[in-house]
Amino acid sequence: MPDSTLTAPLLAAATTPSAGDWLYQLLVKAGVTPSTAHTVDTFVVRPLEVLLVVVVAVLVAHFGARAIRRLLGKVARQAADRSGGARTGTRAHTLVAVVGNLWRFFVGVVAFFIILGMLGINLTPLLASATVIGATIGFGAQALVRDYLSGFLLTMEDQFGIGDTVTVGSVTGAGAITGVVEDVSLRVTRVRAFDGTIWYVPNGDIRELANASRGWARAVVDVPVPTGDPASLDRLRDLAAEAAREVAGSPRFAATATDPPEVVGLVSAEAGFCTLRVAVRTSPEQHAPLERALREAVVGRMVAEGLWPAPPATP
Repeated sequence: MPDSTLTAPLLAAATTPSAGDWLYQLLVKAGVTPSTAHTVDTFVVRPLEVLLVVVVAVLVAHFGARAIRRLLGKVARQAADRSGGARTGTRAHTLVAVVGNLWRFFVGVVAFFIILGMLGINLTPLLASATVIGATIGFGAQALVRDYLSGFLLTMEDQFGIGDTVTVGSVTGAGAITGVVEDVSLRVTRVRAFDGTIWYVPNGDIRELANASRGWARAVVDVPVPTGDPASLDRLRDLAAEAAREVAGSPRFAATATDPPEVVGLVSAEAGFCTLRVAVRTSPEQHAPLERALREAVVGRMVAEGLWPAPPATP
């Protein structure tokens, strides 16, 4: 038989809470037996501590989500004022709800691990495994995370939407993609070019973007005209202005041509001919049709007057 003087301390150490359990120490000093103090600490205090963690987690999740709604709601209102789109408010509300749910999930996970630690479960192996897995996923999914974050900001700010004509990529240089947006998600934007090609652009790769479908546009027509005396140039300007006013005042374009046509004048000069520019402010959807109509009207008026075509450029 084992010596009771040796086994008793071992049993006591196995059943006695650690020195950090203040209530147990207090009850023992007050004369309560160790077993009773252990029972009180396990079945009374520990559930209260767990309940306290749950209450704090609920409060943090609630007030944190409300702060997120206020912050992102302010950004969404500013984006709606800039873009003037009616759908911006609805999309922003959806995104705010998603971020709020992510915050609640994060707080819930943290509270869950805290409660497991309070119940005496060793979290070291679990946290070590989660750290390794998280680091591996983090290194491998940097581009994916960047795409999702960029997609969230693009959607929140409503920089473009389905049906908009955009130029994505190096807007001022080679490699730009111009087309109509067919689909927008948090990870990728689908753009159909004018030749029918579909481009899938990761949102994280969008560094420069030009949107030709917001606000207003300007139809600009450049017409080469022969170089002559100043009187003939004045006549060409008058003909271009008359043709532009006729097109802008037509039933097709009168509602969208908000400003009077503007004859900018000569924008370039070469040997034997100059380039005359005419511009009309209009809506984005009427930009291309108005340019075609302006070009036909200006050239037709000059041909009727015998002042066109211009001589070809000299090599």
